[in-house]
This record gives sequence, C-alpha cells and structure tokens, in this order.
Amino acid sequence: MTGPGEGKVKLEAEVLLALRSGIERRLDGAEVYVHVKGYSLARVTHLDIEHPSLNAFIPPSGGRYLRVKGIDGGLQVFRGKTYVKVLNPELNRILSNGEATITWVGGKLGGIYIGFKKEHIRKLEDIASQYGVIPR
Repeated sequence: MTGPGEGKVKLEAEVLLALRSGIERRLDGAEVYVHVKGYSLARVTHLDIEHPSLNAFIPPSGGRYLRVKGIDGGLQVFRGKTYVKVLNPELNRILSNGEATITWVGGKLGGIYIGFKKEHIRKLEDIASQYGVIPR
C-alpha cells in the first residue's frame, strides 16, 4: 500500500470483496484514490484501491484484463465468480449504472489498480481536477 501522496485524490468509499464463498466482506480501512498522471510515478491516471486483502483477488505484480461495470453507487470488478465493489457515487461518472468495459486490473503490494481506457481516464481526471489536481 502506498497511501496518500502528491497527485493522489482520496475518495471516501466503501470497498467490498467477495471471494470463493460469494459472501461479501467489507474491507475496513480500505482506501481509494484517483492517482493522476505525472505525480508520484504515475504514467497514466488510474484508480488505486488499497487494502491487503485485495492481494487475494489479484496478487502483487500480477494483473489481467477484467470486466468492470458501473453499479448503483459505484463500480464492480469481476474475476470469474469473485468480485470487488467500490462504492462511491462519483465513480458513476466514469461508468454509469449498467455500463461495462474490459480493462486492465493490476495487483500491487497491499491493493489493486484499475487502468481505464482513454475515455474513462478523462472522466477520472475531471474528478481529480475538481479537487485541484491537474494531470501533468
């Protein structure tokens, strides 16, 4: 987990993880950031979701293309029968309820990141600019 840093906009969000059992578990202490291009080594604007339990979903240094869908009040990332929900209504500006895309989801020590396509990156950067963080 990298936590706060220059060019990272923290979003108040609830994060839920459902592994093999299909039972959702709230990840207390999870942090969600819009990590903006040009800051803290980010080459592309992306969404960081940080909690150690997420390494069971995507291991560090791993990653794959996964389906990400807009749900009521946030986003859901699917990996087979397992998934992660990130609940913050601002995220529906990226993917509206019912809208879906396939995009890269990578693992990092203590969390995951979602690397969206250009059209969605612009929307993420719009959210960040509302908090005064402009891409470099």
